[in-house]
Amino acid sequence: MRAATAAVIAFADQQYADAGYPEHSDALAAALKVRVIVGDENFAVDGPPSIVSQTPDTYAPRQRFTMFHELAHILIQRSGLEDDLLAEVDEEDAEAHLELVTNHIAGRLLIPDPVIRHYVKLHGFTPTAITEIRRQARASLAATIRRVATWQPEREATIFLAGDRYILDVASSDPWNRLRRYDRVPDLRAAVPDAELLALSPMRRRTLGLISR
Repeated sequence: MRAATAAVIAFADQQYADAGYPEHSDALAAALKVRVIVGDENFAVDGPPSIVSQTPDTYAPRQRFTMFHELAHILIQRSGLEDDLLAEVDEEDAEAHLELVTNHIAGRLLIPDPVIRHYVKLHGFTPTAITEIRRQARASLAATIRRVATWQPEREATIFLAGDRYILDVASSDPWNRLRRYDRVPDLRAAVPDAELLALSPMRRRTLGLISR
């Protein structure tokens, strides 16, 4: 991981911990002294005053990730490292890099480390733990598997959702992972014999899988 990226993530993690890991984005905004308003466009500015503006179609309780994304922009600005972050890549890739880091931080705000540690302690690093983490964080499965797959840098993990005959979604921190979205897998057990599997919806034939090294 690049130095500025690592430093920005560490800063955001510390700010979130200092705020007491509030579960709701509005509570985190209050702890960070950020005013949330409904506006004509989505933006975040540290100010002063610190403001997050969201359009009416996104300012809704269910849009938790969107709000955490805007708060992540505030935290990046407060770190004083936004220019260093942008300078880590070529100019034409700078904004995309910023958004990738912002999304990563938003995922860490949506599903904080203490929640993951709690359920991994209860259930081990298993598909069951992933479903409990999702339930507690009230996050989408897509956001949850991406967060958990990259939770521990030293652990190479691949988490996937399989349908009847295809891989529907996959997230991995394993450089040797060969599973890809839309891969055809008529026999899931034969295709990934080392995976731990959990049936999520027998009627819809949805299976959550985890490979950890």
